[in-house]
Amino acid sequence: MSFAGEVKKEILRTAPTGLSRIQAQAYGMLLFGRSFSRSCIALQTENKEVADLYVHNLLDLVPLSGGITTIHHPKKQGGIFVVSVDDEEDRISILKAFGHSPDELNLRIHRALLREDDIPFFLRGAYLVCGNITDPAKGYHAELVVSYRRLCEDLQQLLMENGSHPKYAQRRGVHLLYYKESEEIEDLLTGMGATQCSLELMNVKIYKDVRNKVNRVTNCETANIEKTVAASAAQVEDILYLWEKKGKNSLPEELQELAQLRVDNPEMSLRELGEALGEPITRSGVNHRLKRLSRMAQQLRGED
Repeated sequence: MSFAGEVKKEILRTAPTGLSRIQAQAYGMLLFGRSFSRSCIALQTENKEVADLYVHNLLDLVPLSGGITTIHHPKKQGGIFVVSVDDEEDRISILKAFGHSPDELNLRIHRALLREDDIPFFLRGAYLVCGNITDPAKGYHAELVVSYRRLCEDLQQLLMENGSHPKYAQRRGVHLLYYKESEEIEDLLTGMGATQCSLELMNVKIYKDVRNKVNRVTNCETANIEKTVAASAAQVEDILYLWEKKGKNSLPEELQELAQLRVDNPEMSLRELGEALGEPITRSGVNHRLKRLSRMAQQLRGED
């Protein structure tokens, strides 16, 4: 199952208790489903459990005289489920039960229906039908897709009042509230009751942070190794040039042993070279002597 599916599964697993909370969650699902009006009350979802909960909420909370139709459109990964209320009188009853006029034109959140303690459950319902989240291993992105601008603004305001700060965008005729920061997504999941998924996201973030740190260290070490190898190759080249032009014994006595050691051990670090000399010297001392050899080679090349 995808991470998005795991989130919804965990939310569904922690069902609300108490009538007002059940109503609040149902209201979120109805209001942010595919349609919520006199002409059409419907939901479209890829999650069968969400579709089933939508139906059960309607049957449990509102007396209906007609039927509710669920159509399954098969495709990969389970297909799409479309749930719709068949009878117009039932649709009117549902609208009135949740504080909406049958002739309402501008769909908004009916705040009088929501007590403060019920708001997290309303948000859960909204997320179940219009929310989605990217696998955190691939990136940090969670969004809620809303059909109506005013309704989207109401949802954004409600989320902000509850300590969440989604950004707004419009895409292909729909309105989006989205999160890009992992901490905000963690808080959103925790607030909706998906605490295990929130912890999983945190673990993925920690793993990615550690991996990135290791990669940075490795890249730095690789760069340092390449730098050392290039410097060693240049030093060996200078020494061989001096030997070719002047002979080994032409070098000052204090440089002869180091020159031979460098040619024989191009992989050694400056510290290791210093420790390998008959009379050990510091890394700084080795660096100073190798620079002397380099200057001698450069001077000799200038004379050729």
